[in-house]
This record gives sequence, C-alpha cells and structure tokens, in this order.
Amino acid sequence: MRRRIAVCDDEKIMLRQLSQYLTQIQDETGEQYDLSYFASSEELLEHMPKDVQVILLDISMGRMTGMECARALRAKGCEAAIIFITNLTEYALEGYEVRAFAFLPKPVLYAELKDRLVQCFARMDQQHKAVLPVETDEGIEMLLIDDILYAEVYQHETSFALTDKRITGAVQLSQIEERLAPHGFFRCHRSYLVNMAQIKRIGVDGAVMPDGTMIPVSRHRRKLFLDAFASYMGGRFV
Repeated sequence: MRRRIAVCDDEKIMLRQLSQYLTQIQDETGEQYDLSYFASSEELLEHMPKDVQVILLDISMGRMTGMECARALRAKGCEAAIIFITNLTEYALEGYEVRAFAFLPKPVLYAELKDRLVQCFARMDQQHKAVLPVETDEGIEMLLIDDILYAEVYQHETSFALTDKRITGAVQLSQIEERLAPHGFFRCHRSYLVNMAQIKRIGVDGAVMPDGTMIPVSRHRRKLFLDAFASYMGGRFV
C-alpha cells in the first residue's frame, strides 16, 4: 500500500531535510510514499492532491499560517492527519480545534518524525478495519468504530451517535469501554464515551463534536481526559 503525504514549509532547507528523512523512513520501514511538497499554505490549499493521508505542516509561514491553513482544510472536509512542525509553543492548544495528530518541535529529529508517522499509519490501518458488533431490536449491527462520534447511556441501553445515524443497542457502556479504549475512546463522564478522533473543540464545559453536540466532561475526570487526549494527539505538546 502506498501512503500519501503532503509536506508544507516555506523554508527550502527544512523541505530538503524532511525529504531526506522521509526517504530514509521508507528504506527502513519498507513503506512506499507518494510525496508532494509545497512552499506555502496557499499553494497547499490550491494544489493538494486528493486522498492525502498525512500533512506535515509548518505553522509559521508567510501571509497564511499553518494553523489558518489547517482550519481551511478542515472547513473543506479534509480528514487527513495533520502533524504540525513548529517552534512556537503558543499554538499547541489551538491544535485541539483542527484535530492535529501531533506537534513536532524544530529542529525536527528523525526518530520523532519516524515514530509519529508509524503511529499515525498504524492507527489508520486499525481504524479502517475495526468494527463493533452491537445487538439491536433489528439484529446485530456492525458499527465501523471510526464512524462512532460518541456513545451515551440511554435508559438501560447504550445509544451510539454515528456520522450519519444513531443506533441503540442492548449493551452496557461499561462493557464496551475496554473494547473501544485502544481506538481512542475515553470515558469522560459516567454517561458518555467519546471518540477523541472526532472531537472538534474542547471548551470549559466539555467536548464539542462535529454534529454540534456538547459532550460533558466530569470535573474529576477532566485532567485525565486532557492527558489522554494529549497522548492521543501524538504523545506530547510542545
């Protein structure tokens, strides 16, 4: 399988270094990359190939920053994993808004870039195939785990909010919590299990999902939730 990666940085030296790193990663992992390089956010937005899976995106660039570019990409429906490259720590929290996969500080270290890419593609492969069987009144539904926004307690059952519908099944939230944890789900409230990959924004009162729903985060679980989310985003923030 060929992986599709876009690299955007306005520094020629950085583009050259990242190109060398990516070539070496291919040699060591046996992966094959289709690579596209861009020197500005505007160029990336205008010419980014279809089906790009990962974007290595510098934050500090020209007229349009990488963060502004990421917002524009998400607004256009781009679901690629975004790995920000930056030496500006104040942008870290804004990564929540655009669902950044990770932040890599400059100067970029080869080992860190390799680790993030391996983690990213492994998660994509896992989520692409993973399903959750749920018993409903109409039979057993095979839910694509990647499509689950969140699950909530509904009377004595669990209701699953998907990207295109809602399913209620005869299963307890506690029964699926362990099953979904490896796929980036977190029990942020006694009544809610949230897919961290689907979170659009984290506010004071909770997590906002793509459908506009505000998922509450229990006060006593908030720190654990933020730590888990930071880990899911790539291990740490700069």
